[in-house]
Amino acid sequence: MNEQHSAAPAPVARLIEEFHKLPGVGPKSAQRLTYYLLRMPAAEARALAEAILDVKERITFCTVCQNVTDGNPCRICASDRRDRSIICVVEEPLDILALERSGSYQGLYHVLHGAISPMDGIGPDDLKIQELLARLRSGEVAE
Repeated sequence: MNEQHSAAPAPVARLIEEFHKLPGVGPKSAQRLTYYLLRMPAAEARALAEAILDVKERITFCTVCQNVTDGNPCRICASDRRDRSIICVVEEPLDILALERSGSYQGLYHVLHGAISPMDGIGPDDLKIQELLARLRSGEVAE
């Protein structure tokens, strides 16, 4: 446990440490989130905990496009209204949300789950590139 949190009860210090592990959450934000949860009604805190568990238990990756989904294939890949000849390759599932909000793209997607970054030790084998190549070999994709 961090010395900075040693004045806090062990469960409080543990939650601060767990929040601090999240991307973009620094030590001060981790503390604010923890103390916010302490003031939150128990029912709301339980709902948050259940939502986290539900995501971890029910969400997987679509076997076609690698997007996050609660069904397989995902709703986009299963749709008969999509143009199957076009695949938009994106870095992360969040990129799909942004494109879908625009409503202008009607093709399919493929999520790489990252970007090649030799400095960080991330090469082509660490991404979903083989799955993309398999899709392209099907002959259904034109663009």
